[in-house]
Amino acid sequence: MDCYYPLPEDLVVDILLMLPVEPLLRFKCVCKHWYALIKSESFIEKHFHHKSNRVRLLICNFMLEEEEHILVKSAVVSLLPKKIVPGVTPEQKILLHLPRIDHFNCVAGPVNGIFLLQEIFCGYSVRLSLWNPATREFRPLPPATEHFLCDYDHEFGLGFDQLTQDYKVVQIQIFWDVQGQGQGYYLHMSVSVYSSCDNSWKNLQFPSSFTSGFHYSVTYLNGVYYWICRSLNNNICKIQSFAMGSEQFGEMQGPDIPGKQWVRLTSRGDSLAMLVSDKCMTCIYEMKQEGSWSKVFTVQPRIDAAHLPKNIWENDKIVFELTETSQLVLYDPTTSQVTDLRIRLRHIGCCVFNYQESLALITKGNESQDQDNTDRANEVVQLLGGRMMSRIENQFPPFDLSFSE
Repeated sequence: MDCYYPLPEDLVVDILLMLPVEPLLRFKCVCKHWYALIKSESFIEKHFHHKSNRVRLLICNFMLEEEEHILVKSAVVSLLPKKIVPGVTPEQKILLHLPRIDHFNCVAGPVNGIFLLQEIFCGYSVRLSLWNPATREFRPLPPATEHFLCDYDHEFGLGFDQLTQDYKVVQIQIFWDVQGQGQGYYLHMSVSVYSSCDNSWKNLQFPSSFTSGFHYSVTYLNGVYYWICRSLNNNICKIQSFAMGSEQFGEMQGPDIPGKQWVRLTSRGDSLAMLVSDKCMTCIYEMKQEGSWSKVFTVQPRIDAAHLPKNIWENDKIVFELTETSQLVLYDPTTSQVTDLRIRLRHIGCCVFNYQESLALITKGNESQDQDNTDRANEVVQLLGGRMMSRIENQFPPFDLSFSE
């Protein structure tokens, strides 16, 4: 029996669009019509961009915890509320707690509410997976081609090709080959791109004309993945990019800032932005046109301790890390109010993301495949060493995806 609507269907859709992801996942069980509606691409996109789906702060905190007199690494992913009242400590919602994770990292995202997770085994073997925190869905990625040279670093970017509806991961491997005693290191790069539609990797050529050096501070905006590259002599700082649709690299000049200042690449609304700090004053630069930067505003928060900006929230509020006390605070320049977020960073640090809930699907299939969510979660448990199984089962019981007839 189909659903009976006491209200017009367009009004029902409007009501559903205002709801968070968690109840919508349960409402898929009401009837086949609601199931198809909530899974449709048009509904998923409208829900993600709905005004009620406000941007929230998501914190990935890497900690060292003492266990049987041994320090072990763990990761806690927590979500802060939509509204943070100045001066009032916000309540955290723990989305994921991974105990005893030695080489885990949340390396890229969010893109449409999706993150890229990484774990390193045996010092060089990298395992990746896509993760939707709202739906608690994981998708392990097949391994990319591995290289076994003397020393290299990984850089990852996650993006979305709007034309093909394809999530893509770009992996840049930076190799440091010893060229002989006393001659230092020779740097070269290898690039591979993963397509979620094909579930496979392919190799690309990294432009030889690009600035070669250290990659740091990354962000994603409007289909393009950006990162800062500083040359080996530390004199040249460029912003490099990779367009997920055309799979083309780009390079442009960043704002003119002193080399010794701390910088972080981020976004502000629909513009690329950069946080620049000298530990007592923070400036926000914004790029309206490619290569054209302007200083938006400067803040000097009333914080006695040394502090570094981690990210921008709601265009003007800034999350700072207090370096001496290892805690996170939110500064509102309009009111000059500093709010303790009650998140302590234990030796390792954290990542601060602007996050919106999403119904985006990262696995493909029909209803029978949806019922296998628990099995896919078990695969990820094995991927992460089998250490988070009981935590997931206790905290997130599987949904009953059977239909109501």
